[in-house]
Amino acid sequence: MFKSKEKDTLPGGTRYKALIPTIMGLGAILYLYGDDLVEIRDIEFSQRSAWALAAAIGLVVIRDLAYMARVKILSMGQFDWRSSLHVVLLWEFASAITPSVIGGSPIAIYIMKREGMTLGRSVATVLATSLMDELFYVFVVPIFVFAIGTEVFIPEGLSDTAQLSIQSIFWTGYSIHCVLTLLILFVLFIRPKRTREIFLTLFRMRLLRRWKLWAESLTDEWMRASDSLKGATTTMWLKTLGVTFVSWTSRFLILNAILYIFFDSVQNLEVFARQLSLWIAMIVSPTPGASGIAEFSLPIFMQGVAVVGGVSVLVWRILTYFIYLIIGSILLPRWMVKINTKSS
Repeated sequence: MFKSKEKDTLPGGTRYKALIPTIMGLGAILYLYGDDLVEIRDIEFSQRSAWALAAAIGLVVIRDLAYMARVKILSMGQFDWRSSLHVVLLWEFASAITPSVIGGSPIAIYIMKREGMTLGRSVATVLATSLMDELFYVFVVPIFVFAIGTEVFIPEGLSDTAQLSIQSIFWTGYSIHCVLTLLILFVLFIRPKRTREIFLTLFRMRLLRRWKLWAESLTDEWMRASDSLKGATTTMWLKTLGVTFVSWTSRFLILNAILYIFFDSVQNLEVFARQLSLWIAMIVSPTPGASGIAEFSLPIFMQGVAVVGGVSVLVWRILTYFIYLIIGSILLPRWMVKINTKSS
């Protein structure tokens, strides 16, 4: 009975869930840029455009290979490349069908556990990946501030009130990233025992007491995973941080490559910087994978550095979002069959 229940209750457990954010995203593009999409027949597809499209697709591949390498490194040999591929693609699928403000991390923990990792180590691994992501953002924003100034993150041509609002949201979001970085460092490396004590205290409360043994087992695994991560070599952490920078840099450069399909020149640093501020708007979206929000916001955030229309928005969302909905909806049923065959 337990196996059947676990099989049926995977979050986002049907491929039809992918239709909801797909319809939302495509609907937003058609509503906002329907007239622009008609002009696709007038676009001259040159050799430069072909190379730019190939580069954009190549960046998608590099991004996912770097993600796979990170999962494989942090698993400390427990996952092979195939398992890492499953984790990455299903994690992206989970992120695409859940509200951005929630993200796919809880489902990633489940995926890693079903791939053979203990629950405590799965939690620690997901937190370690989150730490690497936060470090990328925390490090890269100051680099752009020193290189081209703070104004580059804010769209041009908006009212003073709108610009001030976006500026406030961006720097508040950056501050939250800094706080999250410190919190994860505290939980994983600085005071994991203290975190364990707080966690177990919660499960001594009357309402949660029935799960006390589960909590003790989880925290025992958590401590072993934390000790393992703390005992990892500097080389391992540098490799992990390195592939994280490769994956996130590739992720943002996809839009730069797409713009070269339509334009001879692109303000690359400015386009990259604007995506750093756009990312804040996307991660607080209540819609699955920021559907609707991303399509509406991209042209606004690019004002002053690039002319972004319906076709470029569509290509951007296909390569950074819809592709994972398609792959995930195909992979998920097969993966479920595989893991349930293993456990039977």
